[in-house]
Amino acid sequence: MTLALLLLAATQPFAGAGPAAECLLLRHHGRQAEAAACFTRLAAGPDAWARAEGLWGLGRFSEANDEFRTAVKLRPKDPDLRVRWGRLLLERFNPPEAAELFQEALELSPNHPGALVGLAWVAAEQFESKAVELARQALAADAGSVEAHELLARMALEEGDIARAIEHTDRALALWPEALDAMSIHATIDWLADQPQSPWLKRIFAVNPRYGQAYATAARFMMLNRRYEDAIALLRKAVELDPQLWSAHSELGLNLMRMGRDAEARRQLELAYLNGYRNATTVNALRLLDSYKNFVLLDCGRVVLKLHRKEADVLRPYFQELAEKALRVFENKYGLRLQQPVRIEVYPDHEDFAVRTVGMPGLGALGVTFGYVVAMDSPSARPRGAFHWASTLWHELNHVVVLAATA
Repeated sequence: MTLALLLLAATQPFAGAGPAAECLLLRHHGRQAEAAACFTRLAAGPDAWARAEGLWGLGRFSEANDEFRTAVKLRPKDPDLRVRWGRLLLERFNPPEAAELFQEALELSPNHPGALVGLAWVAAEQFESKAVELARQALAADAGSVEAHELLARMALEEGDIARAIEHTDRALALWPEALDAMSIHATIDWLADQPQSPWLKRIFAVNPRYGQAYATAARFMMLNRRYEDAIALLRKAVELDPQLWSAHSELGLNLMRMGRDAEARRQLELAYLNGYRNATTVNALRLLDSYKNFVLLDCGRVVLKLHRKEADVLRPYFQELAEKALRVFENKYGLRLQQPVRIEVYPDHEDFAVRTVGMPGLGALGVTFGYVVAMDSPSARPRGAFHWASTLWHELNHVVVLAATA
């Protein structure tokens, strides 16, 4: 590596990665073969921290975790080392233990910016409001934290505050013109405004021509805005550009499930799972897909009912009659005719409905709409008298027609 590149690695966001800074910069530029060679050298080296980073970079996560544990024993007072170990655990779907390591780093170095950003990510993934304050604390500790600005931009866009999102992306780019996630947020804002030819793509691909995460970032916000077909299209671009972006394969599978395309959803989810991307939503979705052998699809013309075998005969006439009536009422109200049948999925287990909707149990809603697909609790999913299933179905079918009218 040239001296200039080494200096860049030392002064930009990878400086906190210690021995991995050079390798991460190569990856940042899409130079995958060189990055792999760099990580391989680290993995074979004498230093435990370097070995941990090398194994992490090569996708050997369990071995990397073991080496981090060894490294911390050898360097118990190094907060940067604990932050890096925490980031590995956060990446590998273990936020509680990651948070413990970030807290330990703060005990060693109060106001450590990397530890504060790490805690902000843990909170942000749970949509906790304290994520914003933690990211601001990181900036107070280090005004040059590119990642803190990128995270604040992401959270601002989640809230629909485009001006504040742009403010933080611009600050990140002023600190580091190669901040890919900041550029991805800019591109996302363009796509959300129906400007598909975003000039930011050219800038992104000038830094890394294989940066599929740009499309995956935009897809996430399309999903949050109920633009599921747009999310699917962007995720297809993400995995085409970077076939090993397993998180995007998983998200593609989840969005395909939302739209009722279960066979292709399974292929994408299994691809992610078999390549080690086994977060809770991926695992839950695959388990739910396995349970679909207990359901039947009933083509009723204007609607397609997906019902559990044990109650299909009982529910079909009620759901079909009410759905057809609701569609007639709403089509007349909004002055349009739906161009395809509506799929209605009815789950006797509420937690299956929750997984179907958000990938995790614990959802409080009774029904949800994804374009021409409605998923909802069965009358049997709730205690008798606690749930008016017809009101829920009527409400969700109104959403279907409104979404079709405003598409």
